[in-house]
Amino acid sequence: MVRKESSSQFSLRKKGLTAILSIAAGLIGVLLFAQIGSAAQVDDKPAPPAGVAQPAPRFVGVSPTTEELLNSPPSIERYVAAHTLPDGLVAAAELEESTKTVSDDSVTPGSVLKYTITVVNSGEVDMPVDVSDTLPAEVTYASHECPPLISDTCEFDSNTLTWSGTVPGGESAEISIVVTLNSDVGVGTTVTNTAQITSVDEDIERSADVTVEDVSNSLLQFAPFTVYGIQYEPQPVTLTAGRPNSGNKWNLTWTESPNATGYEIHESQTPDFAEATPTLVSDQTSIDVSKNASPDNIYYYRVRSLVGQKIGPWSNVVTVVGGYRDDFDDDTTGWSMRRSTYREKVHGFYENGKYVMQVLDRWDWGISSPLMPAPEPPYAIDFEARIVAPANLLSFGMVFGGDWNGQTCPPGISYDEWYQHTNCFNHFYNTNNIFFGPIKLLFERVDYLVWLPNEGGSPMKRGGDINVNRIKEYNGIDPEGWNHYRIEVRDGSIKIYAAKRGQVPGFQYEYTDTRWIGDPYFGFFASTDEYNNSTWRFEYLEVLPLDN
Repeated sequence: MVRKESSSQFSLRKKGLTAILSIAAGLIGVLLFAQIGSAAQVDDKPAPPAGVAQPAPRFVGVSPTTEELLNSPPSIERYVAAHTLPDGLVAAAELEESTKTVSDDSVTPGSVLKYTITVVNSGEVDMPVDVSDTLPAEVTYASHECPPLISDTCEFDSNTLTWSGTVPGGESAEISIVVTLNSDVGVGTTVTNTAQITSVDEDIERSADVTVEDVSNSLLQFAPFTVYGIQYEPQPVTLTAGRPNSGNKWNLTWTESPNATGYEIHESQTPDFAEATPTLVSDQTSIDVSKNASPDNIYYYRVRSLVGQKIGPWSNVVTVVGGYRDDFDDDTTGWSMRRSTYREKVHGFYENGKYVMQVLDRWDWGISSPLMPAPEPPYAIDFEARIVAPANLLSFGMVFGGDWNGQTCPPGISYDEWYQHTNCFNHFYNTNNIFFGPIKLLFERVDYLVWLPNEGGSPMKRGGDINVNRIKEYNGIDPEGWNHYRIEVRDGSIKIYAAKRGQVPGFQYEYTDTRWIGDPYFGFFASTDEYNNSTWRFEYLEVLPLDN
């Protein structure tokens, strides 16, 4: 359905004056911008084609209509009503249906068992989850497996499996552990294995029991695990990487290979090592790496041992995410629109050494991102931004804590592919900075998005923790000039700082629900209220590790 312009509006934007809404029947609002010339503002959102799934009835009629919004006085409350859904319409994450099972509940000593932990999210909202499973003394670890696309951590250490990842609403994640029942466990013993499943809202336990029975004479016995093969000389090594520090330096260490005369390290910025930089060292087992922060901040490493002219097998591959910096002088660094409510009127583009976000129609918004990851927390985001033509209720923000499944985002240009995709930025944090005389911060934790093209206001509603009662006016910044914004992301806290360009950013706001900080993707946000033409320029963006 096409959203039609009511009466035409235009906003006169002039320094020192507030925006003035003029209503004149039959006129089309016109704004002048140097980079686009004169642009007529037409509210002609794309209509859903036949066959597109319609939203559930519970989402219909809950938002103010376009007429109601236009008849409301300009305010941040009106902005929130146009862009978000009321609380309670979407079921929260729920993990109670999660289970722990075992391949056989009655086994003999020496048998192989497979434990399966199924984390079930029966709600409608994605949820980060941690799983911890310490194996009982009666079994010996053999292997484990985790879902690849949604796993942030999947490791076994000190007899404990730890997993963390985001379980999408209505879906599940399966983690398995293969073990051997020890041969000295007494017949009749009950072996209990318990897993802890934790989210920000829930902490539950799930257990599986195994009873030990007499040894059977059956020929169908599990064969013991056997290690065989060639004894390499030089021998295999295991590689580990340290976390980058605030200077964007990190350490690589590997296990020693007996009799090695040296080691060869490969560094690549692609996982296939198609273009790798080799480094040869003597019999040392570590090196320090130092890099400048750049738009290409992912590094892959592998190492092998050398004995004279002989070479050993490659080690495991480790990945390091270093510091990110883009000065926007190069227009090939990958920034592109990833979310948009109006493909033809919401833009992100490079311009004269800056990045520009521009929204040309009312109640629209978008996210542009290079889809490069931030370093693991703690890290800090620094950037400078300014509004091009000030008017009330135009806004921009820094988005972080965003998800991405690794697929093309957006996946295509059809209606569904562009507007209703789920490949990236389905949840995120947003420092929504709203121009309203001064600039005010509406910090948003966005947990879900709902596409509602036939409702009033924005056709894509954001939902989560978006509370107009905690709006915060920035101190010590220039609402119409360049400002330096800083966001510090730590395990238990997100802190916002800001100041005029050239000054040290001062503390402004703190948010303590850090459920999404394990997702590393970031980008710029821009939006409008009823007024058209929200344009913001960004001087640079830097995302660096913090030491503490």
